[in-house]
Amino acid sequence: MKQGITAFVLAGALLAVGAASAEDPEDTAPAAEATSTPSSDGMTGNVQFLIGQTYLGDFWSPLDEPAAFGIEVDFGPSKSLVHVAMALSGAHDSATVTSPFFGELGSVAVGYLEFSAGFLIHPVRKAPVRPYFGAGALRMIAATDSGANAWNGGESDQSFGFYGNAGIFFKVGDHFNIGFDGRIVRGTDIVLFGIEGDADYEQINMLLGFSWGN
Repeated sequence: MKQGITAFVLAGALLAVGAASAEDPEDTAPAAEATSTPSSDGMTGNVQFLIGQTYLGDFWSPLDEPAAFGIEVDFGPSKSLVHVAMALSGAHDSATVTSPFFGELGSVAVGYLEFSAGFLIHPVRKAPVRPYFGAGALRMIAATDSGANAWNGGESDQSFGFYGNAGIFFKVGDHFNIGFDGRIVRGTDIVLFGIEGDADYEQINMLLGFSWGN
């Protein structure tokens, strides 16, 4: 499954690059005609809500597939293909274990919270189907605790990391977006109860959101 998510992200990036040729023909209109139409200057952007599944490494087994949730905002000049992107996301899972999980038995929980900032490229600006891809840096807090809540004051650690993402969404009307998003995180370094590991992951999400501007 992890290989499939990686392939999805790479395929999304390739689709986004190839789709640049599908730009609206209006962008190639003669300068004389463009001067007779209203200016397209201004800002444009998207607010996307993400719900999906995270696939962590063996460091987190058997709680290595937590449910994911998040929100991503991207914005930039309406004439630019490159947007600033910021996201806040997290994941959480709990289970009853019979083998020690960081020294705990019974009910245990894991979770992480993440803030990221980077860029997002939209090669197609005026079409019903809009692929995108991007990358950036992140700060993550990962935690585990006994019980059903990972944030009850158990063990936690923080780390920087890097991410890459790609996806595609469909415009429904002028403002509503629906689609899919894939994300890969690498470079994190987490220590819990003296055990060294990481919170690197692959993730697949359903995307629901809205856009503004042109």
